[in-house]
Amino acid sequence: MPHFEIACVIVFLASIVRGYTGFGFAAIAISGLNLIWPAQMSVPVTLFIDVISAVRLLPSVRRHADMTMVKNLSLGAVAGIPIGLSMLLFIPDQPLKVLISGLILLMAVGLFFSPSFKIKERAAYTRIVGGISGGFTAAASVGGLPLICYLMSTAQNALVQRATVVVFLACTDIVSIALLLLSDAVDLSIWKPVLLLLIPAVAGVQCGHWCFTRRPPKTYRTIALPILTLLSVVTLFYSSQQLLTS
Repeated sequence: MPHFEIACVIVFLASIVRGYTGFGFAAIAISGLNLIWPAQMSVPVTLFIDVISAVRLLPSVRRHADMTMVKNLSLGAVAGIPIGLSMLLFIPDQPLKVLISGLILLMAVGLFFSPSFKIKERAAYTRIVGGISGGFTAAASVGGLPLICYLMSTAQNALVQRATVVVFLACTDIVSIALLLLSDAVDLSIWKPVLLLLIPAVAGVQCGHWCFTRRPPKTYRTIALPILTLLSVVTLFYSSQQLLTS
């Protein structure tokens, strides 16, 4: 397993962000791991680690989550997840990396310039966002970003946003993993990195959660967006270069 030390650092830093904000682990981990591993390996590994890490957060956040919104998001995700899984299975490695990195960068820029006004939540809007988020989760494990874009336009506070994101992404991760297993897209080679990377993942989530309980964030932007932007730019440049020279 090449560059394992680098993978540990990436997962640990991504897990700190996850534990503190409730999102960002998958996007940061995917962007970083794509520099050293194929997307067909980094995405399933990230999905498994993400759902295991979410279990650590669920008991403390479930009571704060907007379960009506989680239900509507989940209904939309049912349609989006199979589409995202098809992208993961049928798009070649380098084009998929370019697509993933480009999507992360676009969403990060969107978060920087997201509107300050608040919108009224509607079930239809929430289900559409759930479909997009579910598709992105299955294809690239970055379903939290479109959801955060939506939540930042609602009147919910950071505590409810974080809890809702954690609960919903845990559900979509579980469904995505089940579909991956049923489609035989996962082989035994991913279990070793998953098990080994659980140590820095759990440590990072615990550290981030400890920080959140002492100083909750007013906004997610200043924490995760600079890291997401940097990693996505680096991965996009590297993957585009590999694609053009292949």
